[in-house]
Amino acid sequence: MSPTLGGVTGPAQRATLPTIPRQRVQPGGVRTPAATTSRKTRLVTVGAVVAGLAVLLLGYLRMARATPTNSDAAANALQAWDMLHGDVLLRGWTLSDVSFYSTELLQYALIEVFFGLDQRVVHVASATTYLLLIVFASLAAKGDATGRAAWARVAVVVATLLVPQPHGGWAVVLYAPDHTGTAVPLLLAWLLVDRRSATPLRRWWPVGVLVVLALAQVADPLAMFIGAVPLALVSAARLIRGRTWRGTDAHLLAAAAGSVVLAHALLALVWWAGGFSVHSPVARFSPAAELGDHVVTAVNATAHNYGAYLPTLDGPLALAAGLVNLALLLLVVAALGATVVRFFRTSPDGASPDGSSPGGGDRIAQVLTAAILVNLSAFIASTQAGDIGSARQIVAVLPFGAVLAARVWGDRLLTAAPAVRRIGAVAGVILVVAFATQSAGAKPQPPEAHEVAEYLVAHDLRYGLGSYWGSNVITLASNGRAQVAPVIGPDIRSYRWESDADWYDATKHDARFLVIDLKHARYGTVDAAVAQFGVPVERHDFGRWALLVYDHNLLAGLPAQCGGLAAATHTHCPPLSPKIPGAGLLD
Repeated sequence: MSPTLGGVTGPAQRATLPTIPRQRVQPGGVRTPAATTSRKTRLVTVGAVVAGLAVLLLGYLRMARATPTNSDAAANALQAWDMLHGDVLLRGWTLSDVSFYSTELLQYALIEVFFGLDQRVVHVASATTYLLLIVFASLAAKGDATGRAAWARVAVVVATLLVPQPHGGWAVVLYAPDHTGTAVPLLLAWLLVDRRSATPLRRWWPVGVLVVLALAQVADPLAMFIGAVPLALVSAARLIRGRTWRGTDAHLLAAAAGSVVLAHALLALVWWAGGFSVHSPVARFSPAAELGDHVVTAVNATAHNYGAYLPTLDGPLALAAGLVNLALLLLVVAALGATVVRFFRTSPDGASPDGSSPGGGDRIAQVLTAAILVNLSAFIASTQAGDIGSARQIVAVLPFGAVLAARVWGDRLLTAAPAVRRIGAVAGVILVVAFATQSAGAKPQPPEAHEVAEYLVAHDLRYGLGSYWGSNVITLASNGRAQVAPVIGPDIRSYRWESDADWYDATKHDARFLVIDLKHARYGTVDAAVAQFGVPVERHDFGRWALLVYDHNLLAGLPAQCGGLAAATHTHCPPLSPKIPGAGLLD
């Protein structure tokens, strides 16, 4: 027998020592080759991502410049300019039915610090907004995935958003501030929800979600319908299925409801303090007989936003890219169906992937699905579904769908059959070449009425009136050296839409010219101007525009159009108090 060891008899054996992990740093702080290689890989990855984003920014900037700036975009630039110069609340301003106050106007003001009052601000803002959309959509799609799975999800998002519909699509996603930019803060809110345990807010993350959603709604009422409402619906459904009113979903339900209250409280506070006013969003139900046509419009408009509206694509490359985009759109449709089915098939007692709440399923995928369905349903049921030009009303379906498809199908791309992966690689090459071709072929266009702006500056005509589409844009195109206050017809009236009441004060300004839009008679005609102001001392025609020069102040006794009401002068317009989006449905 062998000697005992610790009271245990048996044959003596060589002691087995635990395996010591290989150290990455040697004594003295010297990095091993493995650590150095890993660091170089990360630097190369970061460099490649930054370079890729720079290329995207330059490409989208060229596409943005191919669409002429108009008075809507110019008005936003003028508002941001006033904010930058101390008028933070935009006193006296009446905006449209979308303020952009807490989103794009801040962005414009920041860009104007570098560019000044210049039409380039509009294009830079549009390109950076779309780039931010890609970045935040990629982050939302990534979720908690790592490694190759994370890159697969990001690839789906980038592919879906990379190539917009040429020309018409540029006017939706790369033009003046519109509903495209609204998706950026909403994606940020979904990021806070998805990574709540890892945010600096810690246990206060529901407050962060509430605030972000509220600011999005201050900027765009649509954010209530595609942000707060879907989040509330999904949270309530998960709570009901889980048979509890506690946990993450309860916090999200409170945040969604609270954001609506906070948003309207902020707008009311701004108005009470003498700040800007906004018009009520146009919301009307469509007659039932038109719903079928609206469904067709919704399908075409969605395809247009995804760059997959084939009838307007010209050339083999554009058509090939359109077919790839169509396949990606079908992938989004499949993801919508899969998410709905999974929600109802998941056991009510099952835990969500992070184990934080009953109800089961990918919460973010469910919220995105609800947002897409609400947006499309509201579009079909309302009078907003006019033609393909109304695609901007449902543009949020594009980034939301990209994130949804990435979260549902991205991981499966790694295990797809080799043939499928080869097809995906070919599709990616087609999209990259199409993006490069679109960027290179995009030709910069001058702003609308730029000839009039140049003439006014050259002949020292500094202040006047103009049909709406020939007003704010002339002010911006002339870098503020010629200011044109917007008017509407049929007789010439001041226009309380994207304008400042101070512009119509005859004691402060001397308006000596009038720009008439010969294309749109509803904003005033030459005959109406002559009947109202007399025969001009000069007339100059610039294609679509007629410039009438007078020898007296046109602001004296100028009547006003205050929304649906007419008034003797602009100062007689009644106050435009804040209203809840959708209130028009009850009129």
